[in-house]
Amino acid sequence: MMTAIRSAASNWLGRVVLTVVMGLLIVSFAIWGIGDIFRGGSTRNVATVGKEVISAEAYRNAFNTELQNLQRRIRRPVTTAEARAFGLDREILNRLIDEAALSAKANRLGLALDEQGVNRSVLEAEIFQTGGRFDRERYLSLLQQSGLSEPAFLRQQGEFLLRQQLVQGLVGGMTAPSTFNAALHQYREEERSLEVVVIPTAKVPEPAEPTADALRAFHSERRAEFRTVETRQATVLTVSPQIFAGSVTLSEAELRAFHDQAVASGRFGLPERRRALRVLFDSEAAARAAADRLAGGLTFEALLAEKNLREVDVDLGLQTRAQVADAATRDAIFSLPEGGVSAPIRDPFGFVLIRVAKVEPGRATPFAEVRAEVEFDARTQKLTTDPAVRQKVDDLVKKIEDQRIAGKSLTEAGQVAGLSPLVIEGLDRNGNGPDGQRLTVPGSTETLNAIFASDIGLDNEALHLRDGSHVWFEVNRVDPARDKAFEEVEAEIRTRYLADQKSRAMGEFATALVKRIEAGESFHSVAAELGAPVQTFSAIRRTSNDPVLGRNGVERAFAGEIGKVASAVAPDGIGRLLILPKASTLLPYDAAADANSTFSRQLAQGMADDVFRQYVAALRKEAGVFINEALLAQTLGQAN
Repeated sequence: MMTAIRSAASNWLGRVVLTVVMGLLIVSFAIWGIGDIFRGGSTRNVATVGKEVISAEAYRNAFNTELQNLQRRIRRPVTTAEARAFGLDREILNRLIDEAALSAKANRLGLALDEQGVNRSVLEAEIFQTGGRFDRERYLSLLQQSGLSEPAFLRQQGEFLLRQQLVQGLVGGMTAPSTFNAALHQYREEERSLEVVVIPTAKVPEPAEPTADALRAFHSERRAEFRTVETRQATVLTVSPQIFAGSVTLSEAELRAFHDQAVASGRFGLPERRRALRVLFDSEAAARAAADRLAGGLTFEALLAEKNLREVDVDLGLQTRAQVADAATRDAIFSLPEGGVSAPIRDPFGFVLIRVAKVEPGRATPFAEVRAEVEFDARTQKLTTDPAVRQKVDDLVKKIEDQRIAGKSLTEAGQVAGLSPLVIEGLDRNGNGPDGQRLTVPGSTETLNAIFASDIGLDNEALHLRDGSHVWFEVNRVDPARDKAFEEVEAEIRTRYLADQKSRAMGEFATALVKRIEAGESFHSVAAELGAPVQTFSAIRRTSNDPVLGRNGVERAFAGEIGKVASAVAPDGIGRLLILPKASTLLPYDAAADANSTFSRQLAQGMADDVFRQYVAALRKEAGVFINEALLAQTLGQAN
């Protein structure tokens, strides 16, 4: 449609027609109004939880954010219809309802969090840090990607922290019962010794050559296993700062400054670390009086004793410059000598005195040893920040956009800009080509997802990437997924049919051997008859990954009683094993050691999650939940 409009706008008659059409639309809106578009009728809430509401906009934003996350995880585009089929829409709605129920309960209990606490949680969040320090540009960039303003995000963060207070009060510190831990210990730590016979496949005759009808029937039963994937041909045009890499120059001073910054962040060697003690006072006057007393001979230890503090209470720990978030605190710590005490300074909590207790000098990798790496990284960084490069990129982008507005194809627009588009053949959703090898797609996953979210003939907006690149794309051809015809895969079908028949026959043969042993024949006599050695295995656990047993063999070794023979599928999927568990050993349960294990913590977290889900379910029932199903479907652009 956009292409048609561009074509029409390229001549005077088309422009006149478009002007008339747009004028009529404007007049019609003026006469009949567009209020309902913005008001959305009597209610725009997809759900209510007591007095808490979940707006259609909040639901749509949450759904779109999670949809984008899902696409990044599976590295292919996902339509809204597919996401609904996966149950993503209900999952998001239930999460928002749970959050609303918790927020309502927190408010009823009078839980509160001050603004400083919210700000501190943001400053300390790893996702917003670069080199161990809060990066405001990264923070704002991530908010922009999420479609959130800073006030909206801080409000959401405050609500999250309130809910967290409630949840921690309910399940924080929960541990699993010792009886349960002991039972799990037995399951996890039990070791078995086994005798195993690998049944020779030659003992079972090869299956007869299949008829054409049998192969066709096999193909029909497993048609989904013989299916192509959807592929696309796309044209991609890229404008990247890298085009102008040759025009960027770096002085020796700039390279050394970049190296120093990298060292400070811990990249090239170890940066200097300092351990500081921080004492908080009620006022600036109190802090200054304490500083004067320290200058007059009072020891820092005596000052701590007067305030009923121990050194551990005021210890900030060993930190690099990049790890200290507050600028005033950072400057004080890294400007004082070891043992020095600062003048009163103000940090986010009030007026404090800082004492440097220990200095660990940094160890940097010499500049000469990493010069090439420094130059590459510094050049890459400068390409995204240099105003001259940015202007050249903007000029090319404008030139291409002008050509697109004029109705030109990407190939034609690229020629005008002096760039050659890339034509990608046979691209699948995973980014692979016809030979199954990974293809180089400018913009990587983001471009790949966009290509598969588009269609032939659609006029797509350019993608603007984090590295400053701009990517335009057109879908030229779509080859849908299809079932392969029998003639295309006849040889593969025959191979798989014969393997399937052999596996079935091996299974029947192994079952007969197990019945003979259960009837009284010895395990070793059956092994001798087969001409196969009896292999012994010791210290096999349920988590063992043995190449002879395979996963199925390990599972079968623990499925039955000691002394009871079992059969299992061999790792190749065709052969069979005879397994005889001979003995079981188990170390005594050590409750103290188990309490410190990762598994015990995971188990406790799982139990806490169960309690939490029951609590939230009770809150939902107490508050009452109403869901506007019609608006819910409408919000995602779907009919009921």
